Amino acid sequence: MKRMKDRIVAATIKLMNELGTQKITTNHIIDTLGISPGTLYYHFKNREEIIRAVFRSITEDFDALFVQNPASGEIRELFQVVGRIYRLYFTYRFFYLDLSMLLDRDPELADAYRENYRNKKNKLRELFIGLEKQGLMKPFESEDDRDLFLQNQWLINDYWLSFQKALGLSDAETMITNGIRGYMAFIREYLTPSGLKALTDTNLYKTRGLS
Repeated sequence: MKRMKDRIVAATIKLMNELGTQKITTNHIIDTLGISPGTLYYHFKNREEIIRAVFRSITEDFDALFVQNPASGEIRELFQVVGRIYRLYFTYRFFYLDLSMLLDRDPELADAYRENYRNKKNKLRELFIGLEKQGLMKPFESEDDRDLFLQNQWLINDYWLSFQKALGLSDAETMITNGIRGYMAFIREYLTPSGLKALTDTNLYKTRGLS
């Protein structure tokens, strides 16, 4: 059986995904789990603290996708990870749909998000430098250009769901597939002929009808 803290976090994710961040209070979480207010507040002081715990789960799940540096293996493995990345975004969709609002309301969460951005950006920089050295990505003319590439990549990923929602989309597979397509269209412009071949050889690319 899950620990109570894990159950509270899981219930929060489910409720906020289904009904939206702003509609869910700690009372909704208490009622869903059938626990006393004292039980919830023993583990978490308030709703903000629960959402911070959700964000820790998000960072851990994304970190698990990159336990090993994909640049050291087959580039196909890296592209296959993209599918899992966009499924994770959908799993935690409430967080990304209301990202700016959540960060504005909780400075501690905002600090954690920005620290995660800095850490992940450094890891991604190393990853793509590795792909450049393998001749799979075109070399950047300057470090500023590489930074802009990394920033744009982050922007596409973290705000893709918000864009999909603005278009009136809500179906899981459509939103995930569109996310993959958008990322692949972005990344292919930076690949060498060898990198493009590896991209088009992936099952992910073929099954999504991107070729």
